[in-house]
Amino acid sequence: MKKPESGTEPQRAFVIEIGSSWKPWAKGLSDAELHEVNERLKQLQEGFGKPHLHAGLGIRRLTRRIFEFRASRELRVVFLLLKPNTFRLMMCCNHDEVRAWLRENG
Repeated sequence: MKKPESGTEPQRAFVIEIGSSWKPWAKGLSDAELHEVNERLKQLQEGFGKPHLHAGLGIRRLTRRIFEFRASRELRVVFLLLKPNTFRLMMCCNHDEVRAWLRENG
């Protein structure tokens, strides 16, 4: 039986990878949007798996391993959670485009 975590363990570090599909999506972003995405990625690294910390990011599970978070009111970032502690950025677009992408690739 696995021993429950006491909250004193060292924090797991998450690595962010750029997926091959990320570049075309990121090309269309402004400098301000890219800056916002980078700031939110820092929050994601620090708070993933801790609901109280990542509540402001609006993280949602889309499939078993694919998640999204809000970079801004209009902008969503879709990422793949790889084991052990890696996020692979997949796309960055609005809510409707995420839904359409999921229908095609889900």
